[in-house]
Amino acid sequence: MIAMEIRQLKTFLHVAELGSVSKASQRLRITQPALSRQLRLLEEELSVALFTRDGRGMVLTHAGETLRGRVSGILRQLEETKLELTLGSKVVRGRVAFGLPPSVAEALAGRLIEGFLLQHPKVSLRFVTASSGYLLDWLHSGEIDVAILHAGEVTANIEVSPLLVEDLFLITAADDPGAAQPSTDFAEVAQRRLLLSGPHQGLRLLLEKEAQRQGFDLDVLLEADALPVLKRLVAKGTGATILPMAAVRQEVEAGILAAIPFMPRLSRGLVMAQALGRPVSDATKRFCARMQREVTEMVNAQLW
Repeated sequence: MIAMEIRQLKTFLHVAELGSVSKASQRLRITQPALSRQLRLLEEELSVALFTRDGRGMVLTHAGETLRGRVSGILRQLEETKLELTLGSKVVRGRVAFGLPPSVAEALAGRLIEGFLLQHPKVSLRFVTASSGYLLDWLHSGEIDVAILHAGEVTANIEVSPLLVEDLFLITAADDPGAAQPSTDFAEVAQRRLLLSGPHQGLRLLLEKEAQRQGFDLDVLLEADALPVLKRLVAKGTGATILPMAAVRQEVEAGILAAIPFMPRLSRGLVMAQALGRPVSDATKRFCARMQREVTEMVNAQLW
């Protein structure tokens, strides 16, 4: 019974991330009827509806959002405990290559590397930052062992674990005339000159898709994949950009930049990705567990 409950919760998280029973069925490699039955049993056990089902797919209810927030950390802790017990206390050696998109690297890379090497000093790391397209190619070719990707960009033969869903903000100079407004929308964004990452970046693709959906064209003054350059230019008033809070938290707290939330909310999902069918070293397993732990701790501390 316990194993079934854990399986139901994992299924629930995958459907919540993908918004689709069929997509979750393909990822988990189980039939749609079996997957739907797991969700139905979970809803019956909890006596609440976890999803609304309409033309847009599977949309979390308020109860579903609450459940996702509670069980994500619990399941990660169970996986980490299992990993620690399996690997034991032996000294871990080896090499791990990992990649992050620039906006994620800004928030996570420093503390992840520092924390992991403090715990496992005999492991050497290689860190690359690039767009999701490059990271996917490097995962397939074996040049990197693990990457964080945007949830919507995962391709075949890639195994993923959900990490988090983060809100996006319109980022302006702190003294911008609109910086104090409580929220913004795409109608306003369409009137601004934007400084964005290049067209191959996952975040840029998400923004273009949203603009197309709402019937707007983005006025892109500059394309640059170097996040520090984008932030410096925004701070000087050259234009605005769109980023998660974690990528600009220091500058916002220092009064250099302003972060304006979108209404309705604009967000993106992030997943930890590895290539299927490739042997995974103890060092990589430990690194993945540390990555999940760091993200969870940052979310719990409201740093992400």
